[in-house]
Amino acid sequence: MSTQNPMPLFYRKPQILRFEEHKGLGLVAKNDFSFSSNATAIPLSVTEFMPAVRHYPIVFIDAGGSPAPVAIVGLKQGHNLMLEADGSWAPHAYVPAYIRRYPFILVQAPNEDTRYLAYDSESGRVKPLAEVPDAAPIFNDDGTASKVVEPMLQLCEAYHQHRAQDTAFLKALTDTDILVARHVDMEFPDKTRYRLDGFSVIDPERYRNLPARTLKQWTEKGWTDAAALHLASAQNWGLLMERNRQVSANGHDAPSRH
Repeated sequence: MSTQNPMPLFYRKPQILRFEEHKGLGLVAKNDFSFSSNATAIPLSVTEFMPAVRHYPIVFIDAGGSPAPVAIVGLKQGHNLMLEADGSWAPHAYVPAYIRRYPFILVQAPNEDTRYLAYDSESGRVKPLAEVPDAAPIFNDDGTASKVVEPMLQLCEAYHQHRAQDTAFLKALTDTDILVARHVDMEFPDKTRYRLDGFSVIDPERYRNLPARTLKQWTEKGWTDAAALHLASAQNWGLLMERNRQVSANGHDAPSRH
């Protein structure tokens, strides 16, 4: 479980949106997350720990030598348990911002500080208006983002800012050496066994033994809250096992991405 792929998860062919080139495009309205059908982990920002702690184990994976928080959504490789048969997300479960923003994403041009809104041209969610007349236009006539795209732009920007703010906390986890590698061994109703590994968690004993000065600094920065939510999320492995049992009993697999 890692993020070594140079292309962001789920994005196959991102293209920067330009009015002159893409003014004839529209966004197809769908409550369909089937593009995430093969995922077992979804990236999170630390600000999402609070809503995510009710539904998912929150762990850390290696992202180019630095820890990155993710929500575990599947127990077996290639199977997202949170998808319903029609591609919708499990009712009442938190949907991570990373996938709510899809097919849009912010990209930063080389040697520039400016970020641009891009979209995955192979997502199937963005189509020519000539082909899908009821799709919502991407642009207004004056070249500004439409009322449908503007919230997505804001979501992309907020996610980018939150992940940037996470850097100091994630560095502190590494510097204090409180992350430890873990794995989960599971036995399913059909008696098959499976091990999920490749992730790290905060070791409770190492965390408790941090110097008082360090804990004071963490408290002031809100990092102790993040650590507590992460540790509390371990209870959700049982929820995932129950979700797996329900999905297996219903006899449906995750829908194919499109």
